[in-house]
Amino acid sequence: MQTKPDLRSPANRALDLSRAFWWVGLLSVLLQMGLGAAAVAALVSASRSNLVLDEPPVRGIGIGIFWAVCGCVLLLVAIANAFRYIRISQRLRRLDLEQHPKTITLVRLLRVGIVLGLVGALVTLVGAEVSIATLMTQAETSSALANTQGFVRILNLQVVAANLHLVAAHFAGLTLSLGLYDWFRRQ
Repeated sequence: MQTKPDLRSPANRALDLSRAFWWVGLLSVLLQMGLGAAAVAALVSASRSNLVLDEPPVRGIGIGIFWAVCGCVLLLVAIANAFRYIRISQRLRRLDLEQHPKTITLVRLLRVGIVLGLVGALVTLVGAEVSIATLMTQAETSSALANTQGFVRILNLQVVAANLHLVAAHFAGLTLSLGLYDWFRRQ
């Protein structure tokens, strides 16, 4: 099967590429910021509920909080990378083709977005798993001792929710970067 030659001018291809980078950058920033804000709200709510209720700290939940904070830091870096997509799109709109970024620069930028999404999702998945393991241990211990007072607390659920929001945010960034990379590779 033969492929059709691309008869579009380099300026038109650059404009298409600029639009793709702009839309993916905008969607990535909005999705990641929204899901990241939900995760931060869950973490803040978890810390406030623990202080207000004056409860002793839950063993093991601190590790889940640590991984959630690491996921938040990685998400901030991923959002900054998505802003770079928007800035690159502006450079691609210039009429002077000499000022356009090189192909290798675009590929590296997309690879950074993919790696950030993968590492961020892994980190927050570890946090979610640790938090869920803590929940399960606490539920089994309290049900075996027939102590309903020490059952699962809202703090534990908020930490799990924060980690899962962060997984979704990193997954959104990863999916958008992979889609743009695939589209770019075919051009």
